[in-house]
Amino acid sequence: MLKKTFFPILAAALLGLVRPAAAEQITVLGVNDIHAALDNMPKLATLVKQERAKDPQALLLSAGDNRTGNPYSDMNPHTGWPVVAIMNRIGFNLSTLGNHSFDTAKDDMRYLVDNAEFRVVCANVEADDKDRILIQPYRIFERKGVTIGVLGLVETGKSGYPSALPENVKDFTFKDPFKVAQEYKWLRERCDVLILLTHLGFEDDVELAKQCPWVDAIVGGHSHTKVDGAHMEGNVMITQAQNKAAYLTRITFDVQDGKVVSKEARLLPTAACEPDADIAKMVQDFMNDPALNEEIAENLRNITVREEMGCLVTDAVREVTGVDIALFNFGGIRLSSHFAGAIRLCDVFRIDPFGTDYVLFKLSAKELHDFIIACALLDHYGAPSASGITYSANLHKGNKMEITDIRLEDGSPLDPNKTYTVAIGRYASSAKFSHKDPGRSLNISGQECLIKFLRKHGKVDYADVHRAHITRDPDVPLY
Repeated sequence: MLKKTFFPILAAALLGLVRPAAAEQITVLGVNDIHAALDNMPKLATLVKQERAKDPQALLLSAGDNRTGNPYSDMNPHTGWPVVAIMNRIGFNLSTLGNHSFDTAKDDMRYLVDNAEFRVVCANVEADDKDRILIQPYRIFERKGVTIGVLGLVETGKSGYPSALPENVKDFTFKDPFKVAQEYKWLRERCDVLILLTHLGFEDDVELAKQCPWVDAIVGGHSHTKVDGAHMEGNVMITQAQNKAAYLTRITFDVQDGKVVSKEARLLPTAACEPDADIAKMVQDFMNDPALNEEIAENLRNITVREEMGCLVTDAVREVTGVDIALFNFGGIRLSSHFAGAIRLCDVFRIDPFGTDYVLFKLSAKELHDFIIACALLDHYGAPSASGITYSANLHKGNKMEITDIRLEDGSPLDPNKTYTVAIGRYASSAKFSHKDPGRSLNISGQECLIKFLRKHGKVDYADVHRAHITRDPDVPLY
């Protein structure tokens, strides 16, 4: 009788000693597409401090495009340094590359990577050996005994390289991010939590989640999508926090026995936060530039949409260069509104932060028509801004465009037997379309044209000026 009762009691006692490990909660904070929004960085810093007060070991990640969009950062002797310096002070742990990492020469990227106090990860980019830019494919952290792997990826688009000028990417090798992600599936066995830190855009993140169901989360960027909380694609959580440090996504993973047992995400606005005094002082110091703060013209009425701003930019280019028609890709216009009042020099660099030259083409009416369609395909923002013509078009998913009407500014149709001089921004000029004239540089940037135009006219009014009349399908976003 003793033997019959003793062993079951002993087994039960031993089982009671082997209890499942308690779940650890891991916090990851994500932002994307900061675009040097220095004004919002003090509030972001406060929100990060608040979150780290709750979890001091929280990881802070950026999904790329930290730079480009603010003249106080863009015009710094080391382009982009102010935003990286502030990210250092806030305490970022990791960033991936964005397409705007390639807006200037590789020396700028090297300086930023070398002086960042956080690592940069991007598995589908390799710099030439001679450049010695320390970009790693992934990074593994340990928090509370939990291993967290983060793999970086950047978009390569239809061209096979990120959306940037071809000359700025020639010293790098790019691979398809979807294929590269599969090459690192082995990280799943090494990590309790596995995150893809991507600069691909929301739709591509959804596709990536379908192809990589073995990851726990994708912290994404590039499309400036506001994902309220998280989008679940199968068991993969996808987040994105719009842009310009307006939001921070807090992601929590409950990890037990080396596996994520639950996860959730919440989108946190920075607007209500009090600015962090230390970061605000850094921003003030970077923005204390009398030359950039010079008033050069007056805007008579509020400019409220990107199309109105695009008409101002292209009018400036057309007048200064003397061409028949000027065109600029919609995505190149980075300040989509401006209140009535003073226009400062820094505003010019906000409108067009890239400073690239314009290319002169002699195009037939058919070639011009084909370019506008090709430009929309190249630039995910859609139809280009124009001066010298007006046009109407239908814009479908994937930025596929049908032009229904195109006319000169006086309302007359294009002459099929005439050749027109057309100034096109350098990036847009790389669009794939059939044309006889190879084009030549006008050796003047949009910034230079706009400054000359504004100084000459003194007062401008572009409210309600629209030349591209676009009908969008319901699933095509309006920028």
